[in-house]
Amino acid sequence: MTASTNKEKSVVLAKSFFLAKPQEEPQPTVKYPKACKGAGKVIRQQIQVQLKSIKPYKAPGPDGIPNITLSKCANLIVDRLFHIYEAMLERKLLYKLWKVYTTVMLRKPGKPRYDIPKAYRPIALLNTM
Repeated sequence: MTASTNKEKSVVLAKSFFLAKPQEEPQPTVKYPKACKGAGKVIRQQIQVQLKSIKPYKAPGPDGIPNITLSKCANLIVDRLFHIYEAMLERKLLYKLWKVYTTVMLRKPGKPRYDIPKAYRPIALLNTM
């Protein structure tokens, strides 16, 4: 399918990346494994390790906070993050803005035509927190 206008292109991209919902419902007899022990608990060292191990020069998400800032300031923010995460897990809360993301469409190199959806790669830029 060839698309020439921006509206046609957006429809084609949407159809190729966001597939229709399956008709069948999941089977109710599926048994899931028990949650691992210690799930739902967070310790300061885990936060510190994660902050130090993030890739520093990845593009930031909608919050605009660069990973390098989080990594270099890990010692300063680990206590505050610990209390935030602990309260969220204890109260089973989810900060909705941390789930906001931006999807960027990148052209795949070396493709002969860029008027077809498979010539693009969607990249989701997430808020790091």
